[in-house]
Amino acid sequence: MLSKEQLISNLEKAIGNTAYGKEIIAEAQETYGDELKKYGFSLKDRLDVRLGVLKAYEKIHKDFGDAAKATAEADKIAIIEKALKAIE
Repeated sequence: MLSKEQLISNLEKAIGNTAYGKEIIAEAQETYGDELKKYGFSLKDRLDVRLGVLKAYEKIHKDFGDAAKATAEADKIAIIEKALKAIE
């Protein structure tokens, strides 16, 4: 398990230059160590959930012909995938 400082540093390098990335970093700082609590989620768990939801919304937007919203979701998906690689 990465220390809080290592985790934040890795995330800042990977995704810190985007607004959505900064949102993820803030959540990581706030929830660090939650996986040690009863029913707690790790950051990876949280990102996996976000990734699944965003992929579903991307598909929905594509199916309804809303390319702009689908692209916005795809951008967020790319950021989450970078974040997941950074915390491995």
